[in-house]
Amino acid sequence: MTQKIPKKIQLSPKLHQKLQSLDQTAKDELTDLIYDLLKQASTTEHLLAMQYLFSCFTMKKYPEEFEDYLPDSPDPAQQRINQIRLAQVEKIRRWEANILMVSREEMGHLCYDMNLLAILGKDPYLFRPNFPVPAESFPLSKPVNLMPFSQAATEIYRFWEKPDHLPLPDPKWAEDLPAHIKPLYSMPHLDPVPFDPDVAEKEALDFLSDFLEGTADGDQLNKVKRPLQYGSFFNSIEKLYTFIKLYLLLGLKYKILEGKNMERIVDEHYGFNIVLNPLVLGQFEGYVEETIDQIIQEGEGVWGIPPTLGSHFWVFQTILESMAKEEKETGLPFAPALPVIWNPSYVTPPEFHLSTPGTCTQTSVTAPVTNEVAIAAMQLFNQAYQVMIRMLSGFFGHYEIDQTTGIRPPQVNAYFQTAFYPFMTNVIRPLGEMICRLPADEGFVPNGGKVPNRCAGPDFLIPVDQLNEGSIKEMTVPFSELQDYLDAFEKMRISALKLSEACKTRGYHMAFYQQPDARDFDVSFTYLAEHLERISKNFAAYWTGQMVAPVSSRGFQNYSSTFN
Repeated sequence: MTQKIPKKIQLSPKLHQKLQSLDQTAKDELTDLIYDLLKQASTTEHLLAMQYLFSCFTMKKYPEEFEDYLPDSPDPAQQRINQIRLAQVEKIRRWEANILMVSREEMGHLCYDMNLLAILGKDPYLFRPNFPVPAESFPLSKPVNLMPFSQAATEIYRFWEKPDHLPLPDPKWAEDLPAHIKPLYSMPHLDPVPFDPDVAEKEALDFLSDFLEGTADGDQLNKVKRPLQYGSFFNSIEKLYTFIKLYLLLGLKYKILEGKNMERIVDEHYGFNIVLNPLVLGQFEGYVEETIDQIIQEGEGVWGIPPTLGSHFWVFQTILESMAKEEKETGLPFAPALPVIWNPSYVTPPEFHLSTPGTCTQTSVTAPVTNEVAIAAMQLFNQAYQVMIRMLSGFFGHYEIDQTTGIRPPQVNAYFQTAFYPFMTNVIRPLGEMICRLPADEGFVPNGGKVPNRCAGPDFLIPVDQLNEGSIKEMTVPFSELQDYLDAFEKMRISALKLSEACKTRGYHMAFYQQPDARDFDVSFTYLAEHLERISKNFAAYWTGQMVAPVSSRGFQNYSSTFN
């Protein structure tokens, strides 16, 4: 693998002189430009993380979810089928684990973007547009859908994560797309252009020069600063980060940016063991370089030929290679995912979605969920998701840690000990998986625990006007009062219990319900209610300081309260 070698930024004498003599108004305008770019980056990482999560939720987990799995049959041919399905379930679980790892790393990239916002002196930005996202509003200039796991979805994901220097064909399988999705792909989209870092850097410097001179093209400026409204200027994530890194480094070098909030730099990764942040004042430029290089290399695996092992591109490539062998080697049809609909939706107010040019309306590219139980579960998921965003916003926006004891302030501790684990693991993931096993249609009639012909799925809805910045901020900032969180947890707990009862009343079962275990819908929703009750109590104890848990990492093992 070749290593990227940092090089000196080459500026024209005119741009050098301009950067040295900016007044405060111009400095503020440049800061706002970088802020707009970082919002695009965080939006991108957020969209990809949730898109990958959705596909994981749709993956089959139990052999009974294959229609031809009949464990009680004495027929040798059937027993061979059973063995194949058991082996395939294990393969699917490995694929799921790898994609979950990719999603978690995208969340880590989102964390880095929050840190860069902190250095800029800005609050966290955890909004992202609702699915599906039009191609012109996404830095890769392709539509972003909630897709059940499949070969087609995995090829799209591989395309998202490919190094820009790799000439991989643009995936456009109109014949394999659901009918209601095809209009998104029939619209004119930008073709992928091989990425050249020198060309991208020159383009960034030329744009910066025009921006500072006040001569930037208005349409281009709108696309750079307001992509959700005017369409994205970028057709490459690497190009977007090239602009961000260059502008941050120049801003710091020329003292346009002061470099703020070093104590807010988070180096704790979603509940796992960490190494505490070693940064000190004066290392902002190094942090910017290393952070953005890590984001790009973890994702696309750039600077390596072939792309880096363990990169997101490599993960999806190896899954595709493994999937391609299944039907050929077994002789059996292979569907690794449940029949979950693309872009499930139970509500489509126009203001909740970005508009799509031409005749493609938002209603036409979502699949309606009409089953009342599934809708209630989707609403519960969205309540949990929105509360999680508020907790993450509170964590990133007020992060602080005692470098001696490893203890955070009570409210920050409450967010950390709740939002990452157990909330993501014990609420978001199991609830998403259950929704993908509920019927999408109200007319569904239970049939011996068989998987419905059309399954619902979470839509990750943020119910807010997609272009109203004031409403977006109000929906994503943390609650200021503990009681607001406790009320939200209690509301979700009651909803989970109602769902448990509704599944029993309607006779809904998961495909493995005949087994003597406790994973059926009613029991799972009851467990979810119990999780929410426990989470609420723990959250309150952390918030009020009754529980004081230090970072669970090396050097910080001395708990200060027996209540822990």
